[in-house]
Amino acid sequence: MAHLLLIVVCLGIGLGLQRVRKMPKDAGIALNLYVLYVALPAVILTELPKLTLDQRALLPVVASWLVMGFTACLVWLTARWLNWSRGVTGALMLIIVLGNTSFIGLPLIEALLPPEAIPYALLYDQTGTVIALNTYAVIVAAWYSGQQTSWRELGKSIVMFPPLIALVVAFLTLSMEYPEWLRYTTSRIGESLVPVVMVAVGLQWQLRLDREHLAPASIGLGYKLILIPALVFALFALLGWHSIAAQTVALQTAMPSMISAGVVAMAHGLAPRLVSTVVGYGVLLSLLTVPLWSLLL
Repeated sequence: MAHLLLIVVCLGIGLGLQRVRKMPKDAGIALNLYVLYVALPAVILTELPKLTLDQRALLPVVASWLVMGFTACLVWLTARWLNWSRGVTGALMLIIVLGNTSFIGLPLIEALLPPEAIPYALLYDQTGTVIALNTYAVIVAAWYSGQQTSWRELGKSIVMFPPLIALVVAFLTLSMEYPEWLRYTTSRIGESLVPVVMVAVGLQWQLRLDREHLAPASIGLGYKLILIPALVFALFALLGWHSIAAQTVALQTAMPSMISAGVVAMAHGLAPRLVSTVVGYGVLLSLLTVPLWSLLL
């Protein structure tokens, strides 16, 4: 309960700062960069060494790509069936496929599951969603906006992404004992992730809803917060998968749309008002739906 209260309080602080308009316009972006370049790598270096490498560690890696692939096909087929515009289709191919498995996912996983779930949540995020953000998202955004990107730029953005570098370092040093000062430093910096990211979410929150976007927004949110996790929960129940790794994966699939994917969509002119609506309402609704999903565990 204390973790959920922290999330709500920090979100409220961000919303309050947005309303008083005392913060710079790009303050939310600056806080996001701090999380991506400093706090998230620190969490990875702190938590991943606690992971036991066995067959359970493969589940988050494989599941993240299977879920994203299935969701992409579902969104594309729905868009074709309902004859959505190219901009709306491209936007939903980004924000419904890519979940907020770090900025929202990690705080909620920390609040709702035992501490040993964090390494699996990081694996789901860093080997799935984060890589997809730097590959799939770039390609989809360029395709639907009519822009072009080079494979060289794509490869460079992946290799130089700080959380991915931290993930590689953490795996290479799994058998090593970190010195006490390093463990203390990464742990304390990592603790700043939840409050900083939730303030950033509040600063960037947009809840304006256009009538023309009502159908795609409603369908997209239904897919993201209800249908996809329902299918995953049902599949895991049928297979009898109840490990902490499976529980973590199931909850990660219930997370709302990734804010960074929304930024990519808006930067390419893909239905920006729809994007801000889905991302904003998704974060709000997920504070209710994700705890409800956790009750099924």
